[in-house]
Amino acid sequence: MVHRFFIEENIVSLQKILPSVLTLFLLTLISSGLSAAPIEDYGEAVNQAGRQRMLSQRMVKSYAQIGLEIWYARPRNQLNSALKLYQKQLDNLKRFAKSASSQSALSKAETVWKKYQVLAGTDINPDNAVDFNHMSEQLLQASQKVVEALVKEAKSEKAHIVDVSGRQRMLSQRMAKFYLLLSWGLDQTDYHDEFNKAEQEFSQALLELKASSLNTTEISNALEKVEKRWRFFQLTKIMDKDKYLPSIVARTTESLLQDMNKITGMYAKRTAGTPVQNQ
Repeated sequence: MVHRFFIEENIVSLQKILPSVLTLFLLTLISSGLSAAPIEDYGEAVNQAGRQRMLSQRMVKSYAQIGLEIWYARPRNQLNSALKLYQKQLDNLKRFAKSASSQSALSKAETVWKKYQVLAGTDINPDNAVDFNHMSEQLLQASQKVVEALVKEAKSEKAHIVDVSGRQRMLSQRMAKFYLLLSWGLDQTDYHDEFNKAEQEFSQALLELKASSLNTTEISNALEKVEKRWRFFQLTKIMDKDKYLPSIVARTTESLLQDMNKITGMYAKRTAGTPVQNQ
């Protein structure tokens, strides 16, 4: 097991070495990596719909990060940016959706989203965090229904791999969310169970992605990078009470998110030939 003191000391050293200009530049790259262009094909539709799942988890993660006073990657900005991005992608998807099933799924997701937005603006404290997390589970389920409708509508196996890759983004934030909530003292049994389940699903999906016939050399290299980060995460996500390392987990899962967002974008481009079909 990696020694806690060694890890934290190295992170502090890196923070002292990196110039502030470089730090701001990296944060700009992180923000720009989560953008939402107008949707023209099913690859991008599944990409953006899948990213909605991630945002449902990311906003609670950012909320908990603020509560824990972990200011890495500006969690308040994360929360505000995620709120705006979810709405922008929702609008994009509503304009794109062709079938009755995808339109219905989007309508239901929008109903949950309105309630979610209210909780996102509440005072940051553990009690409100529990309610916010409960609503995030509802929004995740509603967002998943949108993805499923679009994948079915696309009638393409290629859309499936975009779904799997995009779901890794959600799982990175889901693990971070539950880990930070536990670190905050919200030691609920299902939080441990859901964290463990998400960890297992991430590992399984990573194997599926590495075996995909759609992989280019660039995608394979990017997946190797993710696997290395994933191994580091598994070494550092100490789950013993009073020994949590939330700062390290926040950093590692942020890197996993950015890597998987890039990879999902590459898969989406590989499926760009999946045309819009009249329903």
